[in-house]
Order: sequence, then C-alpha cells, then structure tokens
Amino acid sequence: MGMAEEIVTTQSYEKLCSDVLYSNESVRFVGLVNNKSDLLHSVQKKDLDPLLDDDEIKISINYSLERWRKAQNLSFRLGHEKLTLTEYEHVTLISIPYDGKLLLISTQPTIHYHEMIQAIISVIPPWEN
Repeated sequence: MGMAEEIVTTQSYEKLCSDVLYSNESVRFVGLVNNKSDLLHSVQKKDLDPLLDDDEIKISINYSLERWRKAQNLSFRLGHEKLTLTEYEHVTLISIPYDGKLLLISTQPTIHYHEMIQAIISVIPPWEN
C-alpha cells in the first residue's frame, strides 16, 4: 500500500469510527480491527471513563475475533453474519463485520437495542461481502 493510499484509508477508518461513535448517544467506544487483531483505528467518548485498560482491550479484541471466526464456519448454511450483540451488566458489545474487518462497538446498557442498532447501521457505508 502506497503512502497516499494509506492516508486515504486511515482517514476513512477515522470517519467510519467517528460517525458510528456519534450515531447514538449510548455508544461509548468504536474500534476497527483486522483479522490479525490489529486495532486500525478507535475512538471513544471523552466524557466517559474506559471500562477496560489497554491489555484488557486487546483480550476483548481477541475474544471477538475468535467468536467471529467460529461463526464463519456456519455461514455456508446460515448466511453471512450481520452483527452480534452481547449484553453485560455494565456494557453492551456489538460486533459488525465490515469489509473483511470487524467493527467493535461498546454501548451503555439499554433496552432500546433496535433504535440504537438502526442508528449505527445507518451511518456505515455499504460494502460487498
């Protein structure tokens, strides 16, 4: 990848993460990872304390990628995964496959998932599987 292409790609990652972060007031953190566990870009709301430290974030990324890889084993029968939602007591984690990468989103726990997910999906540009 050339330097100009890398800059454009980085800018598109920044825009994607920022757009998702501000798509709904419940969103706390957004990160985009590749299949090698590299965090390509991330943003979080400034007024919130992070729930995980840097090492715990790496562990969470690895768990999310492992779950995503396992889910792909059944895609020939179930179709491609669109998103996964995991609710914890203090946070909800959403994983969305995006252009060969995984978009990781953490949100405040809420009972209005449908509205929140629709807001998030509405700002994600389409891509081909």
